[in-house]
Amino acid sequence: MVKPAPMARHTLTALALKARLTEAAKVAAEKKKPQRIGDGDGLMLVVQPNGSASWVLRYSTTRRTDLTLGRWPTVTLALAREKAEEARRLIAAGADPAEKRAEEKKARASAASPDTLRLLFDDWMATTKSDKSAVYRGNIEAAMKKDVFPRLGAKAPHLVTRAEILEILRAIEERGAFEMVRRLRMWLRELFEFGIDDESRPLLLASPVPMGTLRSFKTRKAMNFPAVTNHADVKALMVALRRTENWTVRAALLFSSYVFQRPTEIREATWAEFDLQQARWVIPAERMKGRLEHWVPLAPQVVELLRQHQGVVGNEGWLFPGRRYGKPLSEGTLSGRLNACGYEGKHSPHGFRAMARTVLDERLKVDTRFIEKQLSHEVDARLKGAYNRAEYWDDRVLMMQAWADWLDAQK
Repeated sequence: MVKPAPMARHTLTALALKARLTEAAKVAAEKKKPQRIGDGDGLMLVVQPNGSASWVLRYSTTRRTDLTLGRWPTVTLALAREKAEEARRLIAAGADPAEKRAEEKKARASAASPDTLRLLFDDWMATTKSDKSAVYRGNIEAAMKKDVFPRLGAKAPHLVTRAEILEILRAIEERGAFEMVRRLRMWLRELFEFGIDDESRPLLLASPVPMGTLRSFKTRKAMNFPAVTNHADVKALMVALRRTENWTVRAALLFSSYVFQRPTEIREATWAEFDLQQARWVIPAERMKGRLEHWVPLAPQVVELLRQHQGVVGNEGWLFPGRRYGKPLSEGTLSGRLNACGYEGKHSPHGFRAMARTVLDERLKVDTRFIEKQLSHEVDARLKGAYNRAEYWDDRVLMMQAWADWLDAQK
C-alpha cells in the first residue's frame, strides 16, 4: 500500500509573511471575518478583523481541534514552528495536545495562590502597558475602578461570567457613554486574553468577554457638531475668543482653532508630546481615535502661543490643566465659554474641525488630501504597518501656516 505523501511544511518566509499579513488584515477588516495564512501541515496565522493575530495548529484526532500557540508578534514564525512540531510529536504518540494542556493547567491550579481580577489587571498593565503614556494608563485604570472593580475586582478571573460582563456594559450604555462601552470591552478582551496565555493562571481557559457585534446594544447616532463654517462668520468668532479673560481657556480655544484636532486629543495633551524646536506635536497612538500616532505641524503663531502658555502654566504635565488638581481642562468649560460668547447651538469645541475643513477647501483651495490627513481621517486605519504618519508633511506644514495666517487676519 502506498503511503500518502506528507503534507508540506514551512511554506512561508519572513518576507512573505509580512506581505500576506498586511493583505490579510485589510481583507479581515473589510469582510469582518478572520483570515488565515497557512505555513503548511495545519499551522496557520489567524488574523482578526481588529488587526490582532494568533498562531493556531489545526489537527484531527477523534475530532478537529484548533490549538492556539500564542499571539503574533510575541510568538515569531520560528517559535510557532517549534511549538507546532512539539504538538505533532504528542499527536504521533497518541496524545491530544489540547487535552494535555488543559490537564497541566488544572494540575497547576492546586498549587496556585488565590487570584483576583484586580491582580490580573495589575500584571496585564505592568507587562503590556508599561510603555504607554501615563494619560492612557490612567484612562484604563479609571474606567476599571469606576465600572469593573467594584463588582468583579475581588473575583477569580476564571469565575467571571459573560452575563456579568454584559451587565457592566449595559450599565455604561444606560448612562449614554457609548464610546466607553467600546473601549472597556476592548480592554477587557485584551485583559482576559493576556490571562489565558499566562501559564501561572491555569484555571483561566476562556474569555467571558462577548465577541463580535453587540447587536442588542444601542448604537450612538451620528451627530453633526455645531460649527461656524461660513468664512464670513469666522471673524466674529475669533474676536470673541481673543477677548476671553481666563488665560488657559483662551489659549485652549485659540489652539483648537489653529490645529483643529479632536477636543479630547487637545484637552488631554501633555507637554511631553510637543517639540517646539521642531514645531511638531506628536499625538501618541493610544490617544488617537484610530489608534495610530499622528503628527501635527505647528505654525510659528502656535509655537509662540505655546511659549507664552508655558510662562503661565509651566512646561510639565497637562498642556491645559483644569481647576481640579491633576485633571485637564474639561470640554464643558470650553463649551461654556463658547456659549457665553453667544455661540450656543452655533459652534462647539468639536466645530473647529468642520470650520477648518470647510474654509481650507472652499476659501483657501487646499488639496483635500492634505486636509483629510491633518484631520486624521484614515481610510485603512487598521493597517498600521502601511500607515505613514509623515505623509504630505511638507504640504501640511505649508497648509497649517496658511491657515494660521488666515485666522490671524480675522480681526
